[in-house]
Amino acid sequence: MCGIVGYAGYGDAKTFLLSALHDLEYRGYDSAGIAAIKGNGITTIKRAGRVSALEETINGQFGQATTGIGHTRWATHGAPTDTNAHPHLSYDGKVAIAHNGIIENHGRLRAKLEADGIEFASDTDSEVVAHLIARHMQAGDSLLSATKKASRRLKGLSVILAISADEPDAVVGIRIGYAGSLMLGKSGDGWILASNAAAMPRDVNEVVHVDHCEAVRISPDDAMIVDVAGKLVEKEPVKLLPGSRISEINEHAHFMHKEISEQAAAVQGAMRGRVDFSDMRIDIPELDMLPAKLDRIVLAGMGTSHFAGMAGARRIERLARIPTSIEYAGELADRDPVMGERDLLVAVTQSGETYDTLVAIEKAKSVGSTVAVVTANVHSEASRIADVAVDIGSGVEVAVPATKTFINTMLVLYMIGLQLGRDAGRLSDAEFERHIESIVSLPGAINRTLGQEAEIEALARERFDGVTNMLILGRGDLYPVALEGALKMKETAYIHAEGCSASEMKHGINALVEPSTPTIALVPKNGELRTKMLTSIYEVQSRSGEVIAVAHEGDIEVEAIADGLIPIASEDEEHSPFLMTIPLQQLAYHTALARGIDPDRPRNLAKTVTVA
Repeated sequence: MCGIVGYAGYGDAKTFLLSALHDLEYRGYDSAGIAAIKGNGITTIKRAGRVSALEETINGQFGQATTGIGHTRWATHGAPTDTNAHPHLSYDGKVAIAHNGIIENHGRLRAKLEADGIEFASDTDSEVVAHLIARHMQAGDSLLSATKKASRRLKGLSVILAISADEPDAVVGIRIGYAGSLMLGKSGDGWILASNAAAMPRDVNEVVHVDHCEAVRISPDDAMIVDVAGKLVEKEPVKLLPGSRISEINEHAHFMHKEISEQAAAVQGAMRGRVDFSDMRIDIPELDMLPAKLDRIVLAGMGTSHFAGMAGARRIERLARIPTSIEYAGELADRDPVMGERDLLVAVTQSGETYDTLVAIEKAKSVGSTVAVVTANVHSEASRIADVAVDIGSGVEVAVPATKTFINTMLVLYMIGLQLGRDAGRLSDAEFERHIESIVSLPGAINRTLGQEAEIEALARERFDGVTNMLILGRGDLYPVALEGALKMKETAYIHAEGCSASEMKHGINALVEPSTPTIALVPKNGELRTKMLTSIYEVQSRSGEVIAVAHEGDIEVEAIADGLIPIASEDEEHSPFLMTIPLQQLAYHTALARGIDPDRPRNLAKTVTVA
């Protein structure tokens, strides 16, 4: 989950590393640090807190250093303190390392090193790596050889960067399993290793991926990748897509606000090149690589990706008439599912690096199932190991709470269901055209719904600032939206919010209803589920609960019975999951601000989850 970056070149290492760490901070922001070769030794500066705290304390201490590594941390072992921040120095001060992952046998390694007289400066599992590399180098190994030997003693998944005062122009990296990506890029003044393309300078247009059990050594003029046996590995570079880098925040106070506000443009990114209104056609070329006949589709994801997958599973099954289910990727990875060659796993992962989802992919592939990944990061590990990778077209999302990636993922899964259904002859021309028209009109409806932000902000400040608990109710296609809305409140505003199926109210949830616990009810425009949701509103109110309804604009019946109404600006029922998501995002954002919380960087969380 941490962000790591290394530089070896002719430029100012400190300036590059600080810039890269700012771009990688969404991966972890408990602490940050830089280690660079200065003169005959290594200078290390690290601080608890954000990268800005590190930047404020450097004050020219790195001089003209041209080789270094940087790290921004999400803590797993040891509190987020200056001492536990990375990079870590070896006992002789000659080696510094930055590490992403977990070393499962660190306790045993630490005990042995301490028995040999080595004193530890931190509580982390990572520090053992620096000491192991230093011992191998003292025995005569090069930095590359010493790092490889040290890695063989580690259990668990890791990505490691290392520098040594004895090789002042080199950075070595090694990757062991799914602890995040490691990629190599050539800039105009040097070589770069990073855990994500976001850290690459603008003049880097292509990267080379370092795979499991591969090591890489960079210097100002050269880079090489070797396998575990030391054999040179030749690889073709991969071009970076335009949406791989972080955009400017511009006039927005936070990236979360920016990403909520740009959702109309984001969904157009998902549609671009795929939806043809004039010919009434959807064409996602990657789907042509799927088997012609599928017995079953299983979607899997974690967090927001899981809820987007839940919404997508409902649409795919309804449109394609293929049995479709949704699983938490971590639960799928932890059991022995009955899957086979005519099953399709759709792995939903915004980052493409989520550990549980990667393990689920491997499990599905091991039994012969086809795997498609739906992701915002086509340069990710998931994209590379799946049979098919579908870009959701949102570009990079910086705020830890997902917003535009949720809506784009739902839309791409909707389009997948339409294409599968049309190809199988399960949708009439009229049905298909109606869905195309709905998709094409979605950006305008999103913009209209976004325009109600002032009312949402007022509601957040007047009603939700002091709330401790709340309920969000939905049914059918709106149940995943209720779950996602509750997650936004939890992670952004630190409110204990429960997303519930309204069908479950009588089975225990009614016990939570009281005047101090507001309920948000997501009410569809038509059908049987609308009637049932209206009944749920009455049930909550009969127990002295306050209900704020999210409903279609002009819904007089809902407005008459609810204690408050948030309208969505569309008559199209197909728009409901997308549009009802938006006020829940805005409500979470503005409630966080009212409570003095930074919505971009919630406590204890990170954007990319690369550990179990």
